[in-house]
Amino acid sequence: MKSNKLIKIYIIATEPSGDVIGSNLIKSFKKEKDINVRFYGVGGHKMIKSGLVKSLFPIEELSIFGLFEVFPKIYKVFKLLKKTENDLLQKKPNFLITIDSPDFNFRILKRISNKIPLIKKIHYVAPTVWAWRSGRAKHLANYVDKLITILPFEKKYFTKYHLETKFVGHPVFDLNNSKKVNIKNLYKKYNIKKNTYVISCLPGSRLSELKRSLPVLIKSMQLLKEKTKKNIHILFYILPHLIKSFQKFKFNFNYSLVVEKDKYKCFKISDVAVSTSGTAALELSYFKIPTIVIYKLNLFSYFLAKIFVRVKYANLLNIIEKKYIIPEFLQFKCRPDLISFELLKLLSNKNYSKKQISNAQKALNKLRSNNKLPSVNVVKEII
Repeated sequence: MKSNKLIKIYIIATEPSGDVIGSNLIKSFKKEKDINVRFYGVGGHKMIKSGLVKSLFPIEELSIFGLFEVFPKIYKVFKLLKKTENDLLQKKPNFLITIDSPDFNFRILKRISNKIPLIKKIHYVAPTVWAWRSGRAKHLANYVDKLITILPFEKKYFTKYHLETKFVGHPVFDLNNSKKVNIKNLYKKYNIKKNTYVISCLPGSRLSELKRSLPVLIKSMQLLKEKTKKNIHILFYILPHLIKSFQKFKFNFNYSLVVEKDKYKCFKISDVAVSTSGTAALELSYFKIPTIVIYKLNLFSYFLAKIFVRVKYANLLNIIEKKYIIPEFLQFKCRPDLISFELLKLLSNKNYSKKQISNAQKALNKLRSNNKLPSVNVVKEII
């Protein structure tokens, strides 16, 4: 596509992980010299910084997870759906790119399918039909022109419904993990003492996740502090809209709140990490940090998941390899005694932690499509 005519692209990314993906996608679009593009839609501050004109609404308004958490906010969700639909009808973009968030995005795709028939619709990040709700594959095929997947095994689930599907590689490879960092400056900035274990903790991007994971993390760190002779310093990664809630908790160990621009720099000075399952855990493995995954749902959502979810593992690398590479402490196993024991093992046994890193790198390589950035591959698929 070579044209000086303005191309309007509407991107919808309602979660922090989608905001990162959307940001990298906008950057890759802007590198194309032969097109004149303007970006509209819904996204976070990363997408806005990269070139989104503005977000139709703050993505924090959809920061909910699990069926039980959704019910009280049904009215708000439908109000935002209508607001997005009206904005699309007003903007009439050339392309609509929906990123992940199937429960919101699929409803938008269905609503506008007949109202803006000429718009080209692309969904980026396939729904996990291989894990649960397989009927979404057929449903999606009715409303999009192309599906961009980030996992190599997903294509077969959608092409049987005649949906054009392309694997582009996992978005984690859009990150640069080879940049050198000034360790001394980071230690000074975050007041980290010498002879200290630095532990990254990522308790989640939603309030419900924070409330469930943070008490467990605090107790885990207290136990670890008792078990090791070295100092510990915890680096917490908390999104801006969650900081007030985070500050209500009490801590009896050294910790710092990492500013967002230092996130990946601080990964590099970490000895180990604890993350709620998801994109953050994969990023930590990509940066070669020994990691454990924790997660707790409310009991209602948990028992529903037990009934309907068809995969054994939570972490993507474990799913890829069909075995435990990254230790998982989920629901009833999400206990401070188990978590602190595993952290101590990773910290004190270098062979054990190196083995995790090595196995993680092998699994990560299966998520590559080619040597290009995944966002560049997506742009090529669209234009």
